[in-house]
Amino acid sequence: MTVHSIHYIPFHALFDGRNYLIENHEVSYAPSASVFRLCQKKAPKPAGRALIVGVPGDTIPSVEEEVRTIGRLFPDHTLLIGGAATKPALGRYASESALIHLAAHGVFRYDNPLFSALRLADSWLDFHDIYNLDLKSDLVVLSGCYSGLNRIAHGDELLGLMRGFLYAGAASLLVSLWAVNDRSTAEFMQSFYSQWKDGQPKRSALRAATLAIKEKYDHPYYWAPFVLVGRR
Repeated sequence: MTVHSIHYIPFHALFDGRNYLIENHEVSYAPSASVFRLCQKKAPKPAGRALIVGVPGDTIPSVEEEVRTIGRLFPDHTLLIGGAATKPALGRYASESALIHLAAHGVFRYDNPLFSALRLADSWLDFHDIYNLDLKSDLVVLSGCYSGLNRIAHGDELLGLMRGFLYAGAASLLVSLWAVNDRSTAEFMQSFYSQWKDGQPKRSALRAATLAIKEKYDHPYYWAPFVLVGRR
């Protein structure tokens, strides 16, 4: 298990002189042994309704296209875009959704990670809001900047959005390690969901989508920010 600053290393992007690790292996992450056990104990969730949330902005104009494209892949879905993507609406639909996709600005507060948050239409969704959600989701996708960052506290305990969603009941998370590119992220998400919906395990769909984006955008900044945490 990783400790301290190693939590921030994208192991799937490690290069051996010829290949990146992701080119030969499927990779998923567990921030600690206790989190790994917790996620593996959660019963696999049957396919169900998808909650797809997008909050576009001047610096992330591709969000609306991203969420509408994903919505077309899941006939049984609730789509909240722009002004409809409020905190009450999220709370109303989240507990009944097997998949939750959140495409919005993310802020990581290293000085106080409990105030890290995702931007909704009416307010910020912070750690405390997430902690109080009642999730039964097989997968929560945070398609925004820094959504997978945490601060390491005593005993290798993580403080950040990831911990909040796992505590709230999510079996697995797809999150980012740095500020992501709007265009390549939209393309990555479309590829990931297409692969996953066709029956591939999440870790296999992640690898396929990562390699597809790598073919178009050579630098790891574009293809390596997203990691799978929890149930694989």
